[in-house]
Amino acid sequence: MGKDKVFLHISDETFIERLFSAGQKYFDRVLISTDTKEHANLISDVLKASGKKAEILTDKYPEQGPLGALVTIFEETDLDRFAVIPVDVPNAQMEFLLNLYEMEDAPIMIAGSEGKYEPLIGVYSRGIYDVLKDALLKNDNKVIRVIENHFKAVPFTDRQKKDFTNINTKADYKELEK
Repeated sequence: MGKDKVFLHISDETFIERLFSAGQKYFDRVLISTDTKEHANLISDVLKASGKKAEILTDKYPEQGPLGALVTIFEETDLDRFAVIPVDVPNAQMEFLLNLYEMEDAPIMIAGSEGKYEPLIGVYSRGIYDVLKDALLKNDNKVIRVIENHFKAVPFTDRQKKDFTNINTKADYKELEK
């Protein structure tokens, strides 16, 4: 897309402000994970300007993509379980994420429908840490492949499919602005 999605706007707020505020309504603790200290500082500044203070983690494994971020969260926090949502899903409905969080059917609960799964819209339990870390050490960084035998998928409703649309292109962003 050519732009940092964290700082794209929807209405009068950035994607990160929108998701952070929504997360605070449903979860006791909201963490932001990013790849560099510089990016963390930029995010912090944006949130501070809107009166918010965030706990931001810098990935210990920035070259490993989302898998590195998941492992970092386990290594840098005392959380037994945590929910994740990518910043490019600014209309994410946190109630759905909270419902996933409250389910304890599998070490990982993710959203999915029609055979398409969203490993970064879900909940990860500490019991899966060793699997994630082992894959990271082997440079097997495709999250969906790493977790394929460890998750339970919860389908989206038609409305949720729209709410959880990833903004990946300029066309997606234009559609979002409507």
